[in-house]
Amino acid sequence: MTQPTPTQSQSPGATEASVAWLVERAHLEDDAAALAAASADGGALVQALVADGKTPEAFRVMAAALPPREGVWWAWVSARHATQLAASGGEPAPPLAAALAAVEQWIANPDDDRRRAAWSAGQAAGLETAAGCAASAVFFTSGSVAPPDVTPVPPPAGINGLLVSNAVALAAAAHPQHFEALAGAYIAQGLEVVKQLGGWDKAVTLSRDYFQAQHERHTRLTAPPAGGTPVTQPAGR
Repeated sequence: MTQPTPTQSQSPGATEASVAWLVERAHLEDDAAALAAASADGGALVQALVADGKTPEAFRVMAAALPPREGVWWAWVSARHATQLAASGGEPAPPLAAALAAVEQWIANPDDDRRRAAWSAGQAAGLETAAGCAASAVFFTSGSVAPPDVTPVPPPAGINGLLVSNAVALAAAAHPQHFEALAGAYIAQGLEVVKQLGGWDKAVTLSRDYFQAQHERHTRLTAPPAGGTPVTQPAGR
């Protein structure tokens, strides 16, 4: 994880831009506009959404604010906690345990082999599980979504954040009778990550820069060639 850095003061304009970007990336509905307008920063927006009964939207805002590795870490912590609760002191189902282990290995050493291994483990666990979503999120953080032996295809920007928010939402919903308590605990964990990154403006800047770079790379490398149809060729040809 990124080490804590001192929080730097930001101009009101920078904060307003950060909140506006979070609203856009979290795909908030129009009825959240008033909440966003009254929010001093992303943290205030998250808390306002929770208070208004829009906890899934709050998860999406948190996921949008976090750079890829920190976002996956947040999803992994939430999924691991929910999976352990469901196991009631026993061992989690093997596919879930394998997915969580794959995410942990990628967080420790985020290379391409571990990224692809996390995808395989996530698919085995299933996207209907928090562990499966967390592992699948790893795959879309970087690299190529095509097989290793063909022309690279960068992942579309934003899919990793969507899977991160889905993982946290599934983790909280796995125990409906404790949803509010779990959601509050997971959001508190996300807020702590933002704090360690140096605050909301710093976190959003890191996340936004990553998103824009990924979007530009995906657009550049997947654009059809002039006068023809894109054809995926074996690597090296």
